[in-house]
Amino acid sequence: MPEAFITNISFPKSLDEVLYFIEERGKFDVQEVMTSDYVEWTAPKDAFIGEPVFFMHSKTSIDTIRRLKGELKRFQDDIEPETFDVLHQALNEGEDIYREIGGAIFARGTVCGDIIVDNIATEDGLHWRSKYYAPIDSILLIKPPIHIDEFRDFITVSRTGAITKLTSEQCQKLQEMRF
Repeated sequence: MPEAFITNISFPKSLDEVLYFIEERGKFDVQEVMTSDYVEWTAPKDAFIGEPVFFMHSKTSIDTIRRLKGELKRFQDDIEPETFDVLHQALNEGEDIYREIGGAIFARGTVCGDIIVDNIATEDGLHWRSKYYAPIDSILLIKPPIHIDEFRDFITVSRTGAITKLTSEQCQKLQEMRF
């Protein structure tokens, strides 16, 4: 039986989505986790109160950031100067954050309430499709973050979705690395 899960956070997939996060939320998803002690986050529909959650910034996010930087440069003449500046700064900030926590588990929290069903991702045209979110509190940053190279020999992070369920043994080994 799974005893914890990793939620793998990727970078926005389009320039429009980058702009959405900056204009609507004022920050990227990873920044929200890094600066909050409570979030409502993508979770398995069977997540339970008290379940540990590990937040990871996806290893492939750097590829997305670089692709978007190239796209921004190609379309610079078609974008309003103010919008270009906002996007340019956001992508540079995303790259800085990636250098710090990319491909690593950077925070831990605990599910603190019942699953919430919400269609915000599909309604707002965001890149993920999950409608299941868990209230998560007691978020602690892990310093230094646990890079995937440190745990890939006993955990295979899902490549098809944001959630990787962990056994009690995997959870224990992961926690022993920094706690």
